[in-house]
Amino acid sequence: MMLRNSAAMLVILAATGMWGQSTPARVAPRRPPVAASSNAEGVAAANRAKATANQSLQDMGATLTKMQALLKQMRAHTNSAKDPVAKANLDMWTLMVDQLDKQYEQMRLAARQREEMEARRAALYKQADEKAAEAARKAQEAQKAAAANPNNNQTPAAPGAAQTTTTAPSTSPN
Repeated sequence: MMLRNSAAMLVILAATGMWGQSTPARVAPRRPPVAASSNAEGVAAANRAKATANQSLQDMGATLTKMQALLKQMRAHTNSAKDPVAKANLDMWTLMVDQLDKQYEQMRLAARQREEMEARRAALYKQADEKAAEAARKAQEAQKAAAANPNNNQTPAAPGAAQTTTTAPSTSPN
């Protein structure tokens, strides 16, 4: 009986060992076809993510305010009591609220920096659009001027500006 149980355990152990060491079957990843589309979906997703992050930040601020009020109440009750468990609980709450307060400040700073970066990025895009519009306007004016003066398309070169090319002597032995 002992031999039969040992043999069964060895077979099970060997089977699981072989199964664990076998390479998994490769499945070709399916990629959805890529089609050109507007960026409206991406902009909407970014706006939803920004709104969610702002809401989360506001929720954390409200929760932190409630926790600080509760901590104040706990301090008032603990000062009158001499219970060491209550004092340990108060110390734990103090550490936790202080840590959450630090994290909240870091999140507010990161959100403010993200908003400033978005504003700078938008300003750069606006500036680039204005430059492109100005360049397009100048190009249209140049085309209109060229169309108005068809005889003046070629500008004569300056008389003393004849180009001469000279080749330097080769210094290679070949």
